[in-house]
Amino acid sequence: MSSGFADLTVQAHQLVSEGDLTGAERLLADALSDADPRPDNASPELAEAAGLQARVLVALGEPHSARGWAAFAYAAATRLFGRSDERTVTAAATLAAVLHRVGSDARAARLYSDVIIELTARDGPESQRVLAAHADLATVEYARGQCEVARDRLQDAWELHREVYGDGHPSGIKMLAKLGAMERDCGRYAEAHEHLTLAEELCRLHLDPDDPLAAQVAGLARAAADPDHVCPAPPPAPAPAPEPPPARTTPVVPAARVPPQDEGPHDLPPYSPPALDEPVETPLYHPPGRAAETAHVPTPRTAPDADALDDYPWPPDEPADQLWRPGADPLPPTVVGLTGDEPDGVRRVPPAPPEPPSRYLPVHVPRPPAAERRTLPWLPLVVLGVVVALLLGTIAVIAGVSRVDDRRDIPPPATGAPASSAPPPTSAGPAPSTPAAAKPGTPPGSFTLTDRRDSIVLSWTYPPGAEGPVVVAGGRAGQPQGTFATLPAGSADYIAYGLDRTTDYCFTVALVWSTDTVARTGPVCTTRRR
Repeated sequence: MSSGFADLTVQAHQLVSEGDLTGAERLLADALSDADPRPDNASPELAEAAGLQARVLVALGEPHSARGWAAFAYAAATRLFGRSDERTVTAAATLAAVLHRVGSDARAARLYSDVIIELTARDGPESQRVLAAHADLATVEYARGQCEVARDRLQDAWELHREVYGDGHPSGIKMLAKLGAMERDCGRYAEAHEHLTLAEELCRLHLDPDDPLAAQVAGLARAAADPDHVCPAPPPAPAPAPEPPPARTTPVVPAARVPPQDEGPHDLPPYSPPALDEPVETPLYHPPGRAAETAHVPTPRTAPDADALDDYPWPPDEPADQLWRPGADPLPPTVVGLTGDEPDGVRRVPPAPPEPPSRYLPVHVPRPPAAERRTLPWLPLVVLGVVVALLLGTIAVIAGVSRVDDRRDIPPPATGAPASSAPPPTSAGPAPSTPAAAKPGTPPGSFTLTDRRDSIVLSWTYPPGAEGPVVVAGGRAGQPQGTFATLPAGSADYIAYGLDRTTDYCFTVALVWSTDTVARTGPVCTTRRR
């Protein structure tokens, strides 16, 4: 059975290369109709045939029919070859593309992230397959409403692709055209026009006039913005704190009123709440620019994945409505009518009589006039003399010190007596010494790892005297490591991007002393799952 599937897969590949997608689909459909539908029992040939059938159905515009075969191929390849195998990565990319086309963007984004991690460990961060996977993930993020994240990811992928592979590569031109379309849908018309115009110019310079990609880019540049696309609004700014009420300069204190005994306490009228069926005279508030009727939904909403709903932070139950009760007025009622006749219970406080002026105060006490302050005409001369004396003394001290230093510079006379009283000559500080060259085969030292979740920073010390390149390797914890990057001599740090935020990774750094001598550090791992 396995050899039969292998032969059919070869024939289907031949039909696909000739452009006969319908014939390849029929050939594979007849062969797969009698296959065991359980991935646990699938053979490698059956898994490859199912993956090819999924890719053919997607090319024919039937993603819903391709979903089952893509999921079957990915599950079978994972069981047969492991998650890091080339065939499993290809099946994961196929399933992610199918899920995106049927609207399951949450699972598609997770699969594309896994594909980026595995391809980066295998090919390096600058390979064409890694950059193409970044572009596919940006398309899924854009479909999920993460417009800013998608645009930044796609622009970074295009700029790196342009730097490594040049302007004329078709994959880079396709990324640039997608970026311009995203910016146009998001209302960034100046940037969209610039990128789409550049994409058309690159097609004219580097592609044939009848190239399908040139026609696609030209059609995309002439298309209008998607009217149904709405970028998520930024979160509203926090409301400013309410200003405290202004302090009263003069407190409102009315005149005192003493109620009579027969008046008693003042009773408030009984409160009667309004009936629920009473009409509300105040019109309802409608936000500006929005009609009162139900808003029109331009496109139907596809049902999200079940696993995507599990991660949604549902809010807690809202508390029951509570009636608002206004507080009592803190100011007492104003008392009026006190300027006329005094009513019952009101008494007026008479002002106190003025005291007679004392006949003893004020008493005039004669004082002698203050003596005029005489100026001293000789005071400035005294100050000037003191300043001159200080200057002369300072000059004399400096001259004496200089003479003593000159005498020290004169060598002592050559006599038989030892010059025991002469001070020992001062010696200069020790000259800085360069570190000794490391012994061949010495690995990089002080290897540390800093986990930033979305990236991992690796740092080490380069052995002195070495001249070889540095090789950074890493991978998932407990799995074989792959080469991440080859750095020039003297490199002492590296940052790994595009890694899964919940998976642990281990890294090693190796120094190539020669073709026969490679010194490696011990592995350093993250601790995310603890």
